[in-house]
Amino acid sequence: MIITLLALPLSLLGAQQPIGKRLDGRVTPDVAAVVEELGSAASARGLPVDPLIQKAIEGSAKGVPAERVVAAVRVVAMQLDTAALALHEGGVDGDTLAIAAGAFAINAGLSGNDITALARIGASAQALTEGLRVAATLAAIGVPPAHNIDLIGIRLRSAKSPADLPRLVMDEMAHGSTPAQAAAGLEHAAGGGAGARGGQHGPPPGRGTPPPHPPAPPHPPAPPHP
Repeated sequence: MIITLLALPLSLLGAQQPIGKRLDGRVTPDVAAVVEELGSAASARGLPVDPLIQKAIEGSAKGVPAERVVAAVRVVAMQLDTAALALHEGGVDGDTLAIAAGAFAINAGLSGNDITALARIGASAQALTEGLRVAATLAAIGVPPAHNIDLIGIRLRSAKSPADLPRLVMDEMAHGSTPAQAAAGLEHAAGGGAGARGGQHGPPPGRGTPPPHPPAPPHPPAPPHP
């Protein structure tokens, strides 16, 4: 799962060939017509086209009915629009790789506000794109958005790659932590959880910090003087 989620194409800068040619023989004509329409409109707005084409080809290859493929492609188009708007609100415009990664994160369960929070950190375009891809992977394995964005934010602020975070979370999960507990423990270890949102989550229950000692019993009263 992680390998698949992290392996987004690195060249989502628009089709080198016309959309119709890329779909020829791989999807039904009615699916191709919708993808061409959506792709042309997306390209005119500065959005990447590859995610639309890939979704159509993927669904058709699996034998999904045409109407469901079309519906899925329309969802991707909306996610691209949402990601582009969220990035714009965070001060990032026109980066098709970041838009595609943002749409991928939204598809995994994050929100436009989450994307904006990461964009406002001011990391390089390459680092932000990687952060969004990893955020999508963390969401897919169950890390709640607040912990997810804080974890990625910590790495982006420190100019460190977040690529190992899914593995670290899953290592903790293998020892009995929930995804939220694993992420919170990593936040705590990295400096208290002050990530993209500046939140303070602390260590997860039962992980990272030993339970407090029970209070000592009171001293018995002194015997009375004779």
